[in-house]
Amino acid sequence: MLRVFLVDDEEPVLALMERLLATNVNIEIVGKFTRPEEAISRIQTEKVDVVFLDIQMPGMNGIEAAEFLMEVAPAIEIVFVTAYNQYAINAFELNAVDYLLKPPTAGRLKKTVDRLIRNWEGRNQGEQKMEAELAEADVLESNKKNSILGQGFYCFGHFEWIVDAQTGETVNWRRLKDRELMAYLVHRRNRFVSKATILEDLWPGANPEQATAFLHTCVYNIRKKMNSLGCKEKLAYKDNGYRLELLELWCDAEEFERVAGGMEVDAGSIGACETAASLYKDNYLEKEGYIWAYETEKALKDTYITLLTRMADYYSSIPNYDSAMNCLLNAHKRHPFHDQINDSILLGYARMGDRQSMILHYERFTRLMKEELGIEPMETTIHLYDRLYSSNAKDIS
Repeated sequence: MLRVFLVDDEEPVLALMERLLATNVNIEIVGKFTRPEEAISRIQTEKVDVVFLDIQMPGMNGIEAAEFLMEVAPAIEIVFVTAYNQYAINAFELNAVDYLLKPPTAGRLKKTVDRLIRNWEGRNQGEQKMEAELAEADVLESNKKNSILGQGFYCFGHFEWIVDAQTGETVNWRRLKDRELMAYLVHRRNRFVSKATILEDLWPGANPEQATAFLHTCVYNIRKKMNSLGCKEKLAYKDNGYRLELLELWCDAEEFERVAGGMEVDAGSIGACETAASLYKDNYLEKEGYIWAYETEKALKDTYITLLTRMADYYSSIPNYDSAMNCLLNAHKRHPFHDQINDSILLGYARMGDRQSMILHYERFTRLMKEELGIEPMETTIHLYDRLYSSNAKDIS
């Protein structure tokens, strides 16, 4: 039996909804409220499957109320009851179970209840199947641990949420703004961000009331998405701010920062450093064009280049000049005008005895500086090249 809350500031609508639903043996009304705050308080101690929720209410509207209800009870189903016409409803495009226009008819309400019951039965079957599968969980645990790093959030280049490590399946977003907000929450992961800051970053210059409504809609959609995927991660709300708590899902940028941020590069850590460097497929969220990510993009690129140069220094000390050169050339792709990197590449080719590559690199670098910046290489680079050009590989130190 479905346990139901009714929330509407109009007493006649509550009475009508109660009368219509009371005829269905699969429905038990366990609460009626004229203020959404009362429903939010009660749902913390009451098991509820469905909330029939008005949108237009004084104070907290239905969109905001749905957001709070979803935070307390992520599995709850929401049915909006509204006086808006169909065009206004389409503007929200929420992932609610259904919309009912006031006043609801018995026939229309029956279709909604039938859908709710089908969903409820499907969840029960899914839970039974999950219990059976959990019996085999211990046997598969080692395989899960090997693949878990493939599941999670990828932020280098495009933003992707991979939900299947084996197939690489990603979350399909119906709306671009839902996707951007999720990327933003991952970007600011494990920290509370004020609603005002989010609105300023994602809806700059927009009407505050409209932007707030869009934000609540996006948060609602994200919570529904997380719940449908069985995420243990939590999108928390506190003191007018939001925080995405990463508990099990992996984030490539977080793992990259953990290793590249200050780990010493030596024989014991070079493997972890190589893995971290391989995560940097492209600049951070560069292909999304999010203005709010620019500072982090620049900082992570600097971290990446620093990591590669430290790895190159380690490989040169072994000596393993091929690996050192590979690190330097990857750094050069991200920062082709970096004088120190170009000097190190010249020196590396000279140490390898690859005179032709050294000459070609210097010529390309010189041409690039003139064409793009209108300047010559630094005098120190010119002097280094002249010295290397006239030296033998065995004389290079």
